[in-house]
Amino acid sequence: MMKYPEAGRVKTRLARDIGNQRAAEISTQVAEMVLRNTVPLAEEYGRIIFIDPREREADFRAWLPEEEFVAQQGSDLGERMDNVIRFLLSSGAEKAVITGADIPKLSRYHIAQAFQKLDQADVVIGPAKDGGYYLIGMKVPALELFQGIPWSTEKVFSETVRALNRLAKSYHLLPVLSDIDTPEDLVSFFQLT
Repeated sequence: MMKYPEAGRVKTRLARDIGNQRAAEISTQVAEMVLRNTVPLAEEYGRIIFIDPREREADFRAWLPEEEFVAQQGSDLGERMDNVIRFLLSSGAEKAVITGADIPKLSRYHIAQAFQKLDQADVVIGPAKDGGYYLIGMKVPALELFQGIPWSTEKVFSETVRALNRLAKSYHLLPVLSDIDTPEDLVSFFQLT
């Protein structure tokens, strides 16, 4: 899932320290890094970029001409994520894994591992250092995992795990990774590039 890197619409917490334009440039760099690092090998998995906002589809196509795009649908992040999972599973996928495009260390290894772990678990989650998560995968839609979650807070992961336990769903955790929301995160990012 990817937002178009428009100044003032992406990395707003980071923008408070470095400005909207620089935050948009960082968002672009990170997204391009993630796309390079998550290219599937052979038929390992397919990749679709779910975009926001839909009005920027032409800009997405000009920026990333080799990719396949579908517009995100829904009024909040939870509804959009549930719709992505439903779209993928109703399109014939046996397993669906969704990620953000702002996790610099995300690689095809994490995605391939998520698909593999779904053979033994109902849900796979990649926890983020800030208390959210960078990846979620499942074989059957589970709207309850996306409802009542305090999005964009440090409670996203813990509330999602609470919902999994309440629903008696088995889950597997991937390694913890970080996104870029603070100047400290930015220093780590530049050490990667």
